[in-house]
Amino acid sequence: MTDTGVIGVGYIGKLFVDRLTETGHSLTVFDVDDDQVAYAVDKGATAAESPADVARNAEVIVMALPGSPEVEATMEGEDGLLAALDPGDIVVDATTTHPDTSVVCEERCDEADADFVEATITGGSPREGYHVMAGGREEAYERAKEVLDVLADDHVLVGPVPDATVFKLGLQMRYAGHHAVDAEVVEFVRDNGVDPRIFTDFLEFDMFEGYFTGDFSQDIEGMGGLAIWDKDIGYARDVAHEQETALPLNGVVHEAYKATTRRVGEDEGDASALLQYWLALNDAEDRFE
Repeated sequence: MTDTGVIGVGYIGKLFVDRLTETGHSLTVFDVDDDQVAYAVDKGATAAESPADVARNAEVIVMALPGSPEVEATMEGEDGLLAALDPGDIVVDATTTHPDTSVVCEERCDEADADFVEATITGGSPREGYHVMAGGREEAYERAKEVLDVLADDHVLVGPVPDATVFKLGLQMRYAGHHAVDAEVVEFVRDNGVDPRIFTDFLEFDMFEGYFTGDFSQDIEGMGGLAIWDKDIGYARDVAHEQETALPLNGVVHEAYKATTRRVGEDEGDASALLQYWLALNDAEDRFE
């Protein structure tokens, strides 16, 4: 099997580690957090000292990082991936970044005679499992299929770079807007004296538990915190501004995420903490005390 590397052992990175080790791949990992690396080592992976060290030990390198700054830092520098890529290597990026980041990554991989594939991923589809929307040249996608078959339950080539990232930003906009509307309707019903639990207990709508309990520390599976959503919607708005694409609803949603992230802090609370935006507007921040 192909020697594989994973850079970034967060929520998605752990998923990749599990799937790669369970299928017998030789795996090398790097993360700035020693605890995350220890998780991968316990699964049978080998720890690397740097992104370059991962490239020296792998033919396919998968990045699963927080955003564009982390991807750029991973690629560049004397200890970066580009310093050690061999001709024919494949760099697969599962990070949700700004589309410009993917374009630059592909260009830099081309200079090293390596392939680059976007592998934007979601676990939120009505279809069961994790699904990858890939971007890149068709021949690069074909070469990456062996690993993509392991990382995801299904995958599709959206188009050339950065099409998959643009699509993923649209998907994130949908998720973010959906959860913002849920927060608003729950708070509307509750602020007018009606129990909002009917949404979930009777109608069985899938809504964040934190919207009903005020507990924003539940680490909702696969959702990330407020800062991730603020970042992704911000990337989408950057693209829309550059292309003069109208996003009136997204503008309102982004302000809610941005204001709440600023108010509660980047690392405070799960995605349901967005409710605090409406609690503040309704002068009801003590509602759950």
